[in-house]
Amino acid sequence: MLLVLVYIALNLLSPGEIVPALAPFRPMLILALLSLPVAVLARIHAPEIGKLRVQAVLVFLFFGFAISAWIPHRMYGANILTLEELAPNFLAYFLGIVYFRTPARLRLLRAVLVAVALFILVNSLLELPLAHAGKISTPYILAHTDSLNVTQFRIRGLGMLADPNTYGQYILLILPLLFVAKDDQGLGLLGWSGALLLTIVSAIAIYLTGSRGALLGFVAILGLYLVPRLGTKGAVIATTLGGILLLGVNAYSTRTISMSGGMDRLAIWSDGLSYFKQSPIWGIGPREFSNRFGATAHNSYLLVAAELGIIGYFLWVSMNLVTLIQLGRLSKLKDIDGGLRRWALGLRISLGGYLFTSFFLSRAYELPLYMLLGMCGGVIVAAGGDEAVPLHRTLWPVWSMVLCIGILAVIYLALRLRAL
Repeated sequence: MLLVLVYIALNLLSPGEIVPALAPFRPMLILALLSLPVAVLARIHAPEIGKLRVQAVLVFLFFGFAISAWIPHRMYGANILTLEELAPNFLAYFLGIVYFRTPARLRLLRAVLVAVALFILVNSLLELPLAHAGKISTPYILAHTDSLNVTQFRIRGLGMLADPNTYGQYILLILPLLFVAKDDQGLGLLGWSGALLLTIVSAIAIYLTGSRGALLGFVAILGLYLVPRLGTKGAVIATTLGGILLLGVNAYSTRTISMSGGMDRLAIWSDGLSYFKQSPIWGIGPREFSNRFGATAHNSYLLVAAELGIIGYFLWVSMNLVTLIQLGRLSKLKDIDGGLRRWALGLRISLGGYLFTSFFLSRAYELPLYMLLGMCGGVIVAAGGDEAVPLHRTLWPVWSMVLCIGILAVIYLALRLRAL
């Protein structure tokens, strides 16, 4: 268990960049090789994991399709590179469903995720004066000078969290989990105080990332958390707080949230749709979008559709939709452990927030998503798997295809409106 927590933490912190001398020794590959046999043994001794069928099959199929996506293009060597890139993510998912199947273990993982976020924030704040003084980027600060010759300083992590947008989305992933109580008595005074303090710190960190997508995601998570608990009052509170937050950002930030601020992304989306039209079945290949355009899609849905075609796109949307459906059903079951119900609610909001921000950010292949899916799968397994929360009569394949087509239609409509 400790080895798994270390593996996840170091993947997020990127020790090869913190201590460059370690990079040639490939520490993460060594940790992965050490973790895998332990996970396989744990799986053998936990036959109940086999009760998680639909989600697991969809994740396996998605990874298999992504790894073999270069075959139709006859670029066989590229499949090996894709395998190397995606293997840590797949392992994170597998470790999640094997190890994180109890509230106690989920709380341990939550503590590790919070510690990683705070470690990055502290290092960013320590480097901020140096970045301002020299108007330069540092390991934990991205300095960017815009067209008006205004230098913006955005905090970030290293490795997979080196993009400020990614770090902002990672913080959003953690936020709903802070309010998952240990027992039916709720968080308690100390728990509420700690959760609210961490929320305030997280909001400040998200602001310092300068990520417009993460700020919108913060508003979305407020709604996802408050509406089920307070109904119409929750919607009003979330809308009011969200409006105040967005007004404050536009008043005091150089990266405002506006239609004009998103025009550059619409230009990228236009090329993304053209890539999808070029190869609608197989896609143009993993990571090929940025190779062709010189930038990523800034939309996970369009990115997967362009790179993996309708097949990979359908699998990616389906594995997320199925997880949301099962978590929703699990949270309403009365005959299971209350801790599992509370974690199902928290993880559902976390995954919903991640998918919402994914409409503005390209994070379809990143480890945090698959770690989150693994945590969700672990909770579903603990509740009894597909037998306890069945998917029949949900028509999930139909809804997945509707979402696939609908999201691309929304992007197309946005491009048409821009042209008017």
